Amino acid sequence: MKRLAPLFILSISMMPLAQEVEIEAKKFPYYDVIEWKGEGAILLSKDPGTTTRKVDMVLAGDQESSVWDESFTPKNGEFYFISSENARYVYFLDNLELENGKVYFTQLNSAGNTKNVNVSMVAVAKNLGVPSWSDLELINVVVTDKALVHHFRFHDKKAKAIREYATFITHHNMMVYGVELGSIPEDDLKNENVGNWDYIGFTGDKIYFAARGIKNKQNGWSIKEFTSKAKYVSDIFIKAPTEFIPMENIGFGTTGKYFLEEKQTVDKGLLTFINDKFYMVGGHSEENSAELVLYERFGDEWQELNKIELSYFIPKKALKLGLYPMNEGIGCHLDHNGYNKVSIITFDKNVESAHNAFTDRSIYNPSSVFNSKDKEEFTVTLPNAVLTFDTKQLNTAGPMKFELIK
Repeated sequence: MKRLAPLFILSISMMPLAQEVEIEAKKFPYYDVIEWKGEGAILLSKDPGTTTRKVDMVLAGDQESSVWDESFTPKNGEFYFISSENARYVYFLDNLELENGKVYFTQLNSAGNTKNVNVSMVAVAKNLGVPSWSDLELINVVVTDKALVHHFRFHDKKAKAIREYATFITHHNMMVYGVELGSIPEDDLKNENVGNWDYIGFTGDKIYFAARGIKNKQNGWSIKEFTSKAKYVSDIFIKAPTEFIPMENIGFGTTGKYFLEEKQTVDKGLLTFINDKFYMVGGHSEENSAELVLYERFGDEWQELNKIELSYFIPKKALKLGLYPMNEGIGCHLDHNGYNKVSIITFDKNVESAHNAFTDRSIYNPSSVFNSKDKEEFTVTLPNAVLTFDTKQLNTAGPMKFELIK
């Protein structure tokens, strides 16, 4: 397991190992920066006028100058950046909701190669038994190591049930595959211990979805595993480690769930999967105090790993939480009672967590959870180094300067 947080803390005190990385100026100023965790920082530049939709991209990493220089042209000038920990590709989606049954996007790999594609969901929707692609309600878009994944719902009025589907667009040949995750009667969803299906994570070609439910009078999750070609592999039911307080799942990180704000749901505990392990984050409360607890699944049991105290907790106010799984721990965006910060519950109890103010840039900078920083600082964790950048440089003429700490 990678433990970059201690590396980052150590490296800050070893300033002689720091070096400057200078990214040469483009024709137009750099206006934004996005972290590709483990790869570097992607600087974005475009004409501030309306003459072109082209966006130039430059990757800053562990070299003294840029790693690569590329560009793409969003269909409507705007895009959604989709990425995940341990995924070898990132995507710039032109549209979240389908347009005439299609999704338009630019795919980017670590070598800086781009591929501009549009993929139709019309045939796969028909094969899944959905009357029309327009009947599909988009819930999430994520990227795994093998595919770009969409999660849809279909309200089957005749059966009075919610049918859930996933589609998988494979990275290499852009083939689209689909599968029905399950069907949940609408009456069952009135039970607070029953929930809809949700994407929870991947490792390699293992892609997992889960739904809260009850089995043998036990509260827990039904979990299904699929491959990137929508091949069903297995399903299991795991019971909840304990009773949790309800939390509003607001999403966190560069996924469609975060961008689709109206899709937020109320859950009792948030389940996630990374590096072949299941993790659970749930809240416990006593009077005016509470805590977030991280559990790891060992065999058939849950084991507490770490926790964060919530001394400011007020029971009558909603507890909003979004998760972003990383190799070092579970990144969190917590919004409650005026407290709106990002942090991480690490897998290692000996690592102290930072708590930084949430900003829109936090979504595009997952490494910001590792250490305390001011809102203008942008940090990127690399395999053997840390890259830092002052975002005040954006929208100014001239080169951009990073500091690389090895």
